[in-house]
Amino acid sequence: MMILDLFERLGKLIEEGTLGVMVPLMGTCFVICYLAVDRFRYLYEPRSFFRFIPTFRRSLLEDKVGFQKCLTSFLEADNAESRKKLELACQKYQTPHGRFIQRCLLGQGRRGGKVQQLETQQAELSENLAIETSIPLLSTFARTAPLMGLMGTVTGMIATFSAMMLSSGTDPKALSSGIRIALLATNVGLVVSLPGIVALGILSRRGQVLQEEIRKTSLLLRNHKAESSNSDLKGVHIEESAK
Repeated sequence: MMILDLFERLGKLIEEGTLGVMVPLMGTCFVICYLAVDRFRYLYEPRSFFRFIPTFRRSLLEDKVGFQKCLTSFLEADNAESRKKLELACQKYQTPHGRFIQRCLLGQGRRGGKVQQLETQQAELSENLAIETSIPLLSTFARTAPLMGLMGTVTGMIATFSAMMLSSGTDPKALSSGIRIALLATNVGLVVSLPGIVALGILSRRGQVLQEEIRKTSLLLRNHKAESSNSDLKGVHIEESAK
């Protein structure tokens, strides 16, 4: 019954408001909700939405700590065992930071420090682009909704005063009813825009934090690979000198 009442009220809202604006506003609302949910799902570990449940909070904390330990162990000693543990930790801790590490690990078995550094830079760029995906679109829709509502209000006010000019008398009730219906569009536009703007602020901040974490990890990996390459070259020179 509650769902039916909701759709009934929505229908009356569309009928009372300016139809040409109210329908696009409802479509904008659905687009904002879809983009916000999709970005939250990508930027946050899925279990973080259930932190209020002790089991999910404990498992999330354990996997996060395990991921950090495996990453530290890999930077200290790059071998098959540490690489395998880090891959498993990334699979358990599904965040953009973990996906960046997985991208980098695809080229770890190859020789050549320059190639690996380029792969790390490419993985960083790819993950940064994935983080920023749909954020500008969400910003556009969230900031467009109030303007659409304002356009509906202006259209409704013009229609109200045009009807008053054509009528023989002035009815205060009709005037107030027309103004109320016209202002309804602006109200709906603000209601639609507010959740989108709040979600945009949270997601933008989260994306900046993740990009900073990825940048720091990328620098550590590139320095680690450069040091490994230099140590390999020193070993080759020492062997040649010994011969």
